[in-house]
Amino acid sequence: MVATMEPALASGDERGRARIFSGHESFAVRYGWLPKLYEAVTRDPELFRDDEHAILSLGLGKNMVRSIRFWGEAFGITATEGRVVRPTEFGRRLLDPDLGADPYLEEADSLWRLHWQITTRGGLGAWTAAFLAVTDVEVSRQRLLELIAASAGTGRGGINASTAGAHLEIMLKTYDASTDRGAPVLEDTLGSPFQELDLLRTVTSGGVPSVRLNRGRKRGLDARTLCFSLADHWRHVGASGALSVRSVILDRVSPGSVFRLDEVTMHDLLEEICGTAKRLSLRNDGVGGLEMVCTGGSGPQELEKIAW
Repeated sequence: MVATMEPALASGDERGRARIFSGHESFAVRYGWLPKLYEAVTRDPELFRDDEHAILSLGLGKNMVRSIRFWGEAFGITATEGRVVRPTEFGRRLLDPDLGADPYLEEADSLWRLHWQITTRGGLGAWTAAFLAVTDVEVSRQRLLELIAASAGTGRGGINASTAGAHLEIMLKTYDASTDRGAPVLEDTLGSPFQELDLLRTVTSGGVPSVRLNRGRKRGLDARTLCFSLADHWRHVGASGALSVRSVILDRVSPGSVFRLDEVTMHDLLEEICGTAKRLSLRNDGVGGLEMVCTGGSGPQELEKIAW
C-alpha cells in the first residue's frame, strides 16, 4: 500500500501563492546542503535550539546555518514544530539513508521533484513569479521584479525594491545554467545543483537584461517524476476518477507550468505512464480534449506507485 504524502509547507488556497521574500541570507542552496541537513535533524531534532549549537553541529557559519534551515523548509525536506525540526514524509522518502530514493541527491529526477515542491508549496515570491506567473519563453528582469513586488503587495503589505531584487538574484543563482558552466563545483564554493536542470538562463535581449525559460523536454524529467507531480496535482484539483490533460498542461499551478513542458512532451510522458499502470488510461473527454482516467482505484495512489 502506498502512503499518502503530506503537504510540504502549503495547502489549499496557499498553494502557489507568494508569501516569502527573504530568509535565505543571500545564499542559494548549495551542493550537499539538503542531505547534510536531513542527516543532522534526524540525529538531533533540536539542532537549531541556538545558533552556537547549530554552527558547531553543521560546521557552517551563522548566516549559512540560517540559510540551510530556510532551504530545508522551502524545499519541503523539513518542518518546524516549536523548537523541534524534523524531516517531512517527502524528506524521508527522498533522502533517508536506508529507505530514501536518492540519499545523496545525485539524480536529476530528485532535483525536479524538489523544484516541484518549492515552486508549488514553498511560497517564494521569485519562484511563483518566474514559474507560475510568466507564460512567455523570455521575460525581462524588470518585469520579474514588478511581478514579485505585486505579489508581495497582495500578501503582506509590500516589500522594497532592494528586497525584491535580492530575492530575484537568489532565484537566478539557484537555476541560472549560463553561469559557472564547466567549472569544478565544490560544496564550499559556488554552484547550485539546480543549475544542472538547465531550466532558465540569463540573457541580454536587445540590450535588456532578461531571463529565458526553456520550454520543452527536460533532461532527467522522466515518467516517474511526472507521476510524482501528477499525483499532487490530481489531489489538488479534486478530480474524482478523471484528470483533464488540459489542466495538467495549462493550469497556473500544474506540471506543465512548473516544469515548462510542451504539449508533445507531456503527451509522450502521459502515454508512457498509462502503458505502465494497468488502471490508468487516456481517453477523449467529449469536448475535444483528453483526460487521464483511473479504473478501480485512486488515480493519485496509482501514480505514486510508479513515482516511488
